[in-house]
Amino acid sequence: MLLLIAMAYSGVYSGIVFGTPTPEQAPPDTVARFLTVLLLDNRAFPMFAILFGYGMSWMIARQRRAGTDEPEMRRLLRRRSLLLLLFGAVHAFLVYQGEILTSYGLAGLVIGWLLFRPDRTLKRTIVLLTILYALTCSIAMLGTAAATAFGEGVAAEPAGYTTLTDWLGRLAALPFLPLVLAVAYPLLLLVVIGFLAGRHGLLDDPAAHRGLLGRIAVGGVAISVLGAVPAALIGIGAVQLAVVPTGLLLSLQVLTGVLGGAGYAAGFALLALRLDRHRGALTRAVAAVGQRSLTFYLLNSVTVAVVLHPDLLGVGAHVDSLGALAVGLGSWLLTLALAAWMDRTGRSGPVDALMRALVYRKA
Repeated sequence: MLLLIAMAYSGVYSGIVFGTPTPEQAPPDTVARFLTVLLLDNRAFPMFAILFGYGMSWMIARQRRAGTDEPEMRRLLRRRSLLLLLFGAVHAFLVYQGEILTSYGLAGLVIGWLLFRPDRTLKRTIVLLTILYALTCSIAMLGTAAATAFGEGVAAEPAGYTTLTDWLGRLAALPFLPLVLAVAYPLLLLVVIGFLAGRHGLLDDPAAHRGLLGRIAVGGVAISVLGAVPAALIGIGAVQLAVVPTGLLLSLQVLTGVLGGAGYAAGFALLALRLDRHRGALTRAVAAVGQRSLTFYLLNSVTVAVVLHPDLLGVGAHVDSLGALAVGLGSWLLTLALAAWMDRTGRSGPVDALMRALVYRKA
């Protein structure tokens, strides 16, 4: 699943920005761009946000089974959220400003208390957040469309490394990055959906929930694709509309990504169930990446940045959509090989191990 994140990040370094048309690309790049908006943009992030919420719910359930009292569970949750903010801030400052760990940390601090509330509270929160994000995402995408129309679109160049101004800009942006993701994109909604799914163990035993997961996978991905078609056509320059319809269609792509993320998570759970019956080297390597997800998320981000960033190897200046996706794929294959080696030698992911040690340290 980290493959989707690596490929999503890679486009940033080749000047590809969601909501900004790129009609001048060669045919293979145009196809790649269309498919990226259709299947990847605002789909990988929702999937991981749901899985993050699921993991938080799983952590609380495990602590309950171990007899941990609620005040201690709240302390663990708060500590983990603060550490995610710290790890994410370092990642954003040094590598990629659009990273997701800071947003996860913010979500844990803001809505983590919902993990101690009944199902009906979670369901009501999902309804309220759906209404709220229908408004905030639309406003954000209308702003994106307006900025693009008036020649002041979202900056295609990633933050630099070579000047003091570059570093000051990176530092100044840190407090705003998680807030943008939490308001312009349905972050909190996705995490609460993960809370509810985790409470009912939908992914713990996919075989027991095969029918429901199948419906979520098929229905979620189908609606997600349909909702993304207009934005994909806008992205390749095939359709040109006024600011308001453009913004609303971009927001439709973002909002249907909630269902796409849920569909992807369900689909991968069913795929894992099938592959588990024929557990070969590739299956074990993919599982090893998942067991070290924090380490390999960061490694993928660093690898993509080193190869594509204009101030580093600078390959991003010479490739368009298809080439950027290829770099993301290559980065993931590298982590796959490394994960397989770590699995064979019994090595943990160093960042994952550090996170666990800090979260569960004795007071």
